[in-house]
Amino acid sequence: MLSYKFVNIAKGLIKASNEAAMKDVVYELVDDNEPTGGFRIYLVVESTAWNKAIRIYNSDHNDSGSDYCEIKAGDSTGKPATSDPKYKVDNERINWPKNDDPIRLCFMKPGALGIWTTIYDINISKDDRAKFGGKALYIYWSNDGTKLFSDAANRLKKGKLV
Repeated sequence: MLSYKFVNIAKGLIKASNEAAMKDVVYELVDDNEPTGGFRIYLVVESTAWNKAIRIYNSDHNDSGSDYCEIKAGDSTGKPATSDPKYKVDNERINWPKNDDPIRLCFMKPGALGIWTTIYDINISKDDRAKFGGKALYIYWSNDGTKLFSDAANRLKKGKLV
């Protein structure tokens, strides 16, 4: 039995590289009135948490020409949740790429000397795009061992986050 929870996601839909590293993460994939052709991703952490990031590769995003975009939240980054300052949040719209390559979500946190390290990754294949399209993927990442987001009452949604 895995120590974290997949909530509202069909078992096996999200396949990852290092399951044990994600014991403090809870996912929710919900209908959220997002346009089709992609989905929105939210990263929600405790405001006192070490910074955390999700780097997104192969999305059709509009930024400075980088091959990725990223969302970050933690003690020195992200925005306080509108309804409760004990949470920090960041989000990004992910549009489907024009190619058939998977979208890759890399879960990152600072390691030794503050160097960002990927501890986990998820690939969303072209075949799985329909399952994500028009939805929002909420990623709740607790401080090490606190399990704050194991309680559904602590998982704020869009109207209370931004």
